Amino acid sequence: MQNIPAAWLAQLDELLALSETGPDGAQDTRLVEQVAALDPDLLAFLIQQLAHDESAQAAALLELLAATPATPAEARGQARGALEALAERGITAAPPGEERFYAGWVQEGRECGEQILILGWRLADGDLEALVFLLDWRGDGLKDFYRTRRMNAGEWAALIEHNGQKGAPLVELTLAEARALIEAALAESRRFSRPPPREYKVEGALIERRILQAADLPQTSRAFISPALTPDGVVRAYVAALHHRDYALTALLLAPEHPLRAGRTVDESTAELRAQLKHAPRREEVVTVTPADTGASAPDEDAQVTLRASGAATAIERHTNRRTRHAVAEQYTLRKTGDGWRITTAV
Repeated sequence: MQNIPAAWLAQLDELLALSETGPDGAQDTRLVEQVAALDPDLLAFLIQQLAHDESAQAAALLELLAATPATPAEARGQARGALEALAERGITAAPPGEERFYAGWVQEGRECGEQILILGWRLADGDLEALVFLLDWRGDGLKDFYRTRRMNAGEWAALIEHNGQKGAPLVELTLAEARALIEAALAESRRFSRPPPREYKVEGALIERRILQAADLPQTSRAFISPALTPDGVVRAYVAALHHRDYALTALLLAPEHPLRAGRTVDESTAELRAQLKHAPRREEVVTVTPADTGASAPDEDAQVTLRASGAATAIERHTNRRTRHAVAEQYTLRKTGDGWRITTAV
């Protein structure tokens, strides 16, 4: 190791020391924070050195690097390659008789109404096993679930790749974020009086131990809405959420300064929207979106944009049971936030 800065070697030693604890420990949290702040060249050096360190400790750190969303995508791939090479020599991160959370992935397409959630564990003998959930935010809550057979690293990668081609890309998430999504989906199931899937009931004790009891709920959570949504895509998604009475999504599509979001949590905003719109006419999902100013140019990264949306709503008259339909014209102002375009006003 020629011309390696002493500071790099010191950071490597510190990260290896932090990796000695089990998953979900306070040291792991510190380690993830440090990894997120590493210089890319140092991170590449770190992975290279770990690949030659034939120890369970090095494998544990590589596994954490590979499974952590804060690790750049290129570095995650390098860490996984190093892990597979160590596994071929019989070196794994899991101590005998123990299992550990390996990685979690979820579709970044909350606006589509359904999301696939995949959570994986490294078993004591080095194999992998996954729990796969289908979350339906428009009627069923937890719609489907299954537990995979044991897999090797290649089969795990194939599972992730296969599901990543089903409508929305997959992004990594923490066990805490996964727990929050599952509990929210279960709450929707109860709200719509939908029983959990049979396989979920069969594996209830395992799910409780691995997820619901293994991680605290996160202080903040991501929306998992596609960051590539254009302003008109956000408006269409908002109207579709109104149509399906998916009030959690409508809240997530509002900017923090929107009157229904300011000073409220997402759950509080969702409850307020549900209360306000519970008896409102049913919005039709199809909507025509046009610029409010026909001469306006495409919005730049920091600009606001105002759009007009033309649609309709239907209702059933109380006394005649006659179905009525009326046009709805609205104007939306959106701005670009750190999470993508969000609605600041809708009138």
